[in-house]
Amino acid sequence: MKAAIHPVMHADAKTKCSSCGAVYLIPSTIKDQSVEICRACHPIYTGKQQKDLKGGRVERFRKRMAAGKKEK
Repeated sequence: MKAAIHPVMHADAKTKCSSCGAVYLIPSTIKDQSVEICRACHPIYTGKQQKDLKGGRVERFRKRMAAGKKEK
């Protein structure tokens, strides 16, 4: 096998979130890197994600069926 083909692993690599500014120390081959969104500001992890309350095709179908049954 070839010697010295693996990249250098930095145990103290800094990863910075460009959205909220949080800095994480994560082992990586890149010394300093930036991510667009992290777990501190992502809507799924923070619970701020909006749910679609309109309903889909099934809800519209059930609504039409219920209206049809009321007429009879």
